[in-house]
Amino acid sequence: MTISRAVCRVTIFLALCASSPLLAQLTAPPSDLDAYVTSVLKTFAVPGLSVAIVKNGRMVLAKGYGIRKIGDSTRVDEHTLFGIGSNTKAFTSALLAKLVDEGKITWDDKVYERLPGFQMYDPYVSHEMTIRDLLTHKSGMGLGEGDLLFWPHTTYSRNEIVYRLRFMKPQSSFRSHYAYDNLMYIAAGQIIAALTGKSWEDNVRQQIFAPWVCLRLTSRMQVGSQGTTTLGRIPGCQARCKPSILFLSTMQPRQAR
Repeated sequence: MTISRAVCRVTIFLALCASSPLLAQLTAPPSDLDAYVTSVLKTFAVPGLSVAIVKNGRMVLAKGYGIRKIGDSTRVDEHTLFGIGSNTKAFTSALLAKLVDEGKITWDDKVYERLPGFQMYDPYVSHEMTIRDLLTHKSGMGLGEGDLLFWPHTTYSRNEIVYRLRFMKPQSSFRSHYAYDNLMYIAAGQIIAALTGKSWEDNVRQQIFAPWVCLRLTSRMQVGSQGTTTLGRIPGCQARCKPSILFLSTMQPRQAR
C-alpha cells in the first residue's frame, strides 16, 4: 500500500467516525483522542494525518499528528495538504449531475457529441459510449488501463491522455464486465470543461466549494508543461473551517505547503 492510498483510507475512516452519533453530541474533542489517533497511525502504517471535527458549522478540533514524510521530521499540522485520490470522482459526477439538472446534457448523450475527437479502440464503442458509461467502469478496458499516463507524475495533458484512449485494446466487451478505471473520469472531466468553458478545477471550486466553505485547494493533474494548477483560496468568502485538503485529479503523494 502506498502512503497516499493509506492516507486516503485513514481520512475516510476518520470522516466516518466524525459523523457518528457520539461525536455529534460533542462540544469538545474526546479526552482520549490523541491516544486513539496514535493507534490509528500504527494500524494503517502511515507517517501522519490530520483530524477535523466540525459540529453545526463550528470547529471543535483541527489538529495534525505524526510527520509529513518518512525520513523528514517536519510535523503534520491542521494546514497540511493530503491527497484524497479517487474521492474526487464524486466531484466529477456531481458536476455532471448539475449539468443534467440544468438541462445542458443528459446521462445518455453520446460522448463523441459532447467531447469532439473522443475515440476508443473499437469504433462501435466510440459511437455508443455515453456520459453515463464514463462513470460505470464498464468501458471494456482492463483494470487500471492507461494509469501510467498520469501516475507516477508525467507531463501528459488531459487532452493527450484522452487522445490515447484510441490505442488501448479492450480486455472485455463493452458494458459486460466491471473493471475500475481512471481515464474515463478524466474524459468526463474534459466534457465538463468543454461545456462550461472553464477548467475542471474552476468548476469544482466555484460550483461545489465556493457556496459552502473556504479551503486551500490544489490539483495535482499535470497540465502540459504548465505543471501543477493551484486553485488558491476562494475569494470573497469567510473561512469557517481551517483545515485544508489536497484536491487532485490523480492520486499523488504531496508534501505539505
